[in-house]
Amino acid sequence: MKRQINIPFICALFSAALFSACDDGSSASDKSDTFDAAVVCPADGMNAYGEPNRGTFTDARDGQVYKYTTIGNQVWMAENLKFDAPYSLCYGKIDGFCDTFGRFYSLHVNGELFDLFDQELLDTICPAGWHVPSTDEWTLLSITMGEGAEAMSRLKSPDDFGTFYTPGTDDCGYNALPAGYWLMNGNVSGEYSSCVYWTSTAANVNTSYLVAFNGKGISFGVNQPKMSIRCVRN
Repeated sequence: MKRQINIPFICALFSAALFSACDDGSSASDKSDTFDAAVVCPADGMNAYGEPNRGTFTDARDGQVYKYTTIGNQVWMAENLKFDAPYSLCYGKIDGFCDTFGRFYSLHVNGELFDLFDQELLDTICPAGWHVPSTDEWTLLSITMGEGAEAMSRLKSPDDFGTFYTPGTDDCGYNALPAGYWLMNGNVSGEYSSCVYWTSTAANVNTSYLVAFNGKGISFGVNQPKMSIRCVRN
């Protein structure tokens, strides 16, 4: 029998975290900012895999072509995942939404909101040679980009998504996208304002961590029903 979950309590905790995640305001950093894109994520040159630092690759499962970028010692997809996996959906209530933002995914058993990871799905959701990032890998990305508000701006899309989104500078071609997340009622929350992604790290036997970009850096909170996935190279 599954352990009973205090859903109102968990949702209250997440709401507090997400309010800060939706805040695009910046704050002054106490540290000297020495970020140099030419050093951290040069557009030219080769990465540790013997490939160009930026380019494209093809997902052999469905032929989808994705951009990628090299940031420090990590190689990241520069687009959200679009693979039609179990428990995933393409949000069709807004024209063109799925083409830009990809699909929303659940990584839990039977697509449940609160449950164990579906380990087989977690291990195969990304294209071969790629995986869902852990909280440690997301943290490393943030640190590599300089930490804080500046780091988040350097990762975010420069496109205009409307009043509630502050465009980033996208210094490394990462292009983080404000897809928001899918709700159980069939709607999306935070569309065009919040950059929220799955991690591969469990918070406990019932919940997992999400990562959200905010005005002070990245924050980790309780998973939502379905969220975007951005894969990192093995």
